[in-house]
Amino acid sequence: MGQVGIGMLGVGRMGAAHARIAAGMVPRARVVALGDVDVAAAERLAAELGNPRVYASAEALAADPDVDAVVIAVSSSRHVDAIRAVAAAGKPILCEKPLALTLADTDTAMAIADAAGVPLQVAFMRRWDPEYQRAHARLSSGKLGRPLLFKSLQFDPEPPPLTFADPRTSGGIWVDMGIHEFDLARWLMSDEVEEVFAYGSTLSHPDLATVGDVDSAVAVLRFVSGATGTVELARDTTYGEDVRTEVLATHGAVWAGTLPVSQGAFSDRSSRAVTVDSSEAAVLRFERAYTHQMRGFVDAVADGQPVRVTAADSRAALGIALAAQRSMHQGVPVRVTDILGSADSDTVQA
Repeated sequence: MGQVGIGMLGVGRMGAAHARIAAGMVPRARVVALGDVDVAAAERLAAELGNPRVYASAEALAADPDVDAVVIAVSSSRHVDAIRAVAAAGKPILCEKPLALTLADTDTAMAIADAAGVPLQVAFMRRWDPEYQRAHARLSSGKLGRPLLFKSLQFDPEPPPLTFADPRTSGGIWVDMGIHEFDLARWLMSDEVEEVFAYGSTLSHPDLATVGDVDSAVAVLRFVSGATGTVELARDTTYGEDVRTEVLATHGAVWAGTLPVSQGAFSDRSSRAVTVDSSEAAVLRFERAYTHQMRGFVDAVADGQPVRVTAADSRAALGIALAAQRSMHQGVPVRVTDILGSADSDTVQA
């Protein structure tokens, strides 16, 4: 296949960013269609991108014969319906995280894609970020020894609207934000999280409590191997977006992200020194990650290859997020296997 015709479903902040990247930074892609219930917003973006066709429904967009693959960036609570519509048309899918807000719906989405025989990639974009890829390669090489301690934080520059923070729409802080950290924990540590103990508060934005969310949260992780870790989340900072991750191993350590600009680093016992990876301050945080993610998806579609970040990865990370959610509400440690084994009854707020 030559160029891949991309249909973008959802043209909000994330969908518009995906569409601009596909149109301007992915040579093998061309944006041929935009879909959103807000047709006026889709038309405004279409005018910016060379006037691809505009649709008001997922079904209409997926039926367009020029659409070879679809990127889904509607609200998380609508992912399953969108996946059902696109899979029925036999089109490969790149879906924003999380795949769904419950394990039962995640299983439904996976079954729909499997039955239709369509590839389903999940947008855990940090796996495509050069810093995180270098960290993963260094840990996977074995040269740094056995991973011992995982630490990751994600602080947003400002809280979302209450309508989005509502766990019924986004999953709340643990699913909406924390799922990235939990995916990183599994990927970087090459291990599964066994147990979670989580805390949350609404000291900065008490209005979030009215929809059942919090403005800051911390989770302590215990891995199957015996390794441990922490995840820190905050909806609001005084200095802008902040995303950092560190893994301490027996013979070294890796870092991804540091202030004031994004860059990675690692250490090893043999040199007893810290080496810092260079970074271009002018490049926005994760711009490369989103670009590489889109290129990876388009290449997989064009070349008929499997996608690299799967629905199963989303299910595993969601299980950890739901365990954190339940732990925060109940004030007790929660085993992830207890969550993963109860897909028929799990809820966003346990």
